[in-house]
Amino acid sequence: MSDKELKLGELRARIDRLPIRPYPVSWMVIIGLGYFFAFYDILTLSFAIVSPMVQQLKMTRLEISEAVSVSLFGYIIGAYFVATISDYWGRRWGGLITNAILIAVGSLGSALSTNAIVLIASRLITGMGIGAEIAIINTYISEITPAHIRGKMVQFTYLAGALGFAVTPFIAFALIPISPIGWRWLFGLGALVAAAIVPLRYLMPESPRWLTIKGKIDEAERVVKMLEDFVERRIKPLPPVPPPLPEKVLTKFPTAELFNRKYGPRLIMAILFWFFDYMLAYGVIGFAPYIFVAAGFTFTTATWYIALGSIGYIVGALSMAPIADKWERKYLVASAFSIATLAVFLYAVAVAIRSPIVLTIGAFLGAFATAFAVPAYTYTAELFPTRARASGFALADGGVGHLGGAVVPFIIYLVFNPLKPLSTGVWTFVLLGIFEIIATSIVLTGPRTTKLRLEQVSD
Repeated sequence: MSDKELKLGELRARIDRLPIRPYPVSWMVIIGLGYFFAFYDILTLSFAIVSPMVQQLKMTRLEISEAVSVSLFGYIIGAYFVATISDYWGRRWGGLITNAILIAVGSLGSALSTNAIVLIASRLITGMGIGAEIAIINTYISEITPAHIRGKMVQFTYLAGALGFAVTPFIAFALIPISPIGWRWLFGLGALVAAAIVPLRYLMPESPRWLTIKGKIDEAERVVKMLEDFVERRIKPLPPVPPPLPEKVLTKFPTAELFNRKYGPRLIMAILFWFFDYMLAYGVIGFAPYIFVAAGFTFTTATWYIALGSIGYIVGALSMAPIADKWERKYLVASAFSIATLAVFLYAVAVAIRSPIVLTIGAFLGAFATAFAVPAYTYTAELFPTRARASGFALADGGVGHLGGAVVPFIIYLVFNPLKPLSTGVWTFVLLGIFEIIATSIVLTGPRTTKLRLEQVSD
């Protein structure tokens, strides 16, 4: 390595030698607020479509499917373009701030919708922000965190997202039944908080790893020194710096960096496991309340039992944190997917026998599995080099992977018949479980990444 490359490698190595979390909890809160309302917004439409919104906006069954699906197409567009900008211009301005603005604008448009077209257009904008949000958050946290606690810190950041999943049903339960415009307040709340985090994210530092591949030694030194000073106030002396590892700079379009013998198979593997996982996830998130109500559960009953089950988000997130960096990442992901499969099969049983108890157990296990599967985000970010990490994550998770979630509403439209809710509801949930079994098989083919420095995994 040249003297400059050696210096840049040392800066990255200085991050990995830090023995504890090298940044304040406030950073995690600022990041986590985005996670919170990303997942909050994912759920709002699923409850809105069983509210007076459908009648007020005169939506057809096809328009309901389009409103759910267009958010996922927004994920694909936003995740890829914003992530590509992030690889060029940085994680802060190119991602964190842009994402929050898109979510705020889209959520406000959803709240003020006057017809199905406005709602669908607003959901597209919101989806663009959320798809990019998930990609950039995981990229950013992975790049500012030492290798040995990378999974744990992503997991703790996700706790805010788990809270979003957990409290949204209760908010929907409070707002929708008591007001004909409760669904507007549901969307409006997301817009308000997304707008509030924009100035907070302006205060966040740039990713030091991104700065090193851009050759910005002085700026990277300042951020790394900030991380070291935070740790030194708690632990002295700092451990020795490990040998620096080289990492190539970005010399071409970020996506082009991914199409080679090393990263190509990883990208295909990640795309496929996310594709099938999202078929389950968005099939359940978007249509479970709709199917349960059609099968004979009242809106209040279906929402209440799903809300009780959503406590599993918190339990799952807390359960994963202690083991996120102890077990190999891909095996943790596979175990979470297996639990999700069991949960959706219990949904099928709940519909068949109209059992609130089975519905509650299934909802709890499904929520638990969702939070327990957060290492899938960490794992995806680890697969790609810093120069194209956001683009790789966006293509795998937010981009092509989300096509699974985008097409599943139309599959459900074909499979589920409201006139035969019991039989077709059971088969709908069984089909979603089969998709998750396929996702589990695919993720097990990936490489090992746990406790390895990002440069070891990528280059």
